[in-house]
Amino acid sequence: MLHIFELISSLAIAVLALVGVFLQAGLHQGRYRLGTFSYYTNLSNLITGVYQLLLFIFALPGSAFYDRLAGAGVRYSLTLMIWVTHLIYHFLLVPDYKKKQGEDFKKEWSTFHNLDVHYVVPLLALLQWLVCADKNVPFAAVFAWLLIPLAYLIFAMLRAQILGPNPKSGVYRYPYSFMDLDEQGLKQWCVNVGMALAFYIVLGFALYGVSWIFRII
Repeated sequence: MLHIFELISSLAIAVLALVGVFLQAGLHQGRYRLGTFSYYTNLSNLITGVYQLLLFIFALPGSAFYDRLAGAGVRYSLTLMIWVTHLIYHFLLVPDYKKKQGEDFKKEWSTFHNLDVHYVVPLLALLQWLVCADKNVPFAAVFAWLLIPLAYLIFAMLRAQILGPNPKSGVYRYPYSFMDLDEQGLKQWCVNVGMALAFYIVLGFALYGVSWIFRII
């Protein structure tokens, strides 16, 4: 029964994540929205969609490839990756967008693709982890998972340098204002990155604590 739930949830999450990215990119309108994959939201949903699709395809307990895909450390890290998408968006970005965009933001917030990638996919991924995942998470994974946000930070900063201060494409140089080095200045940028890193560490310990509780009950 548990295996059937994992199969259904993997397929559902894969479809929702990939469809959400497709819509976010504007491909349903016959065009491509420049800068789509500069956003952590879209990249994390894309990775989640592909990962869940692979889980569905290779969902044979005892399969060596499935065992690697479904390893405790891997699932823990990827669950944190997509859950951060929801937390940062809802608690950090939404208040900022509301202040700057007012009524226009309410229309964008309520669209299917926005709710899908920021709320539905992260929630389903966390639920799947709680129900199906191996909870024997190695302690090292609490710090190893930080490679994901750090890789994104490096990517975003390199992209900004490549685009230059006035990108001809018209896309935003920095995907998020809190990592905008031009706007924030070096000191505030370091504070922002330090606070984000501290938050990621706390979140990692929180989910590790949940896995520990599951192991002892």
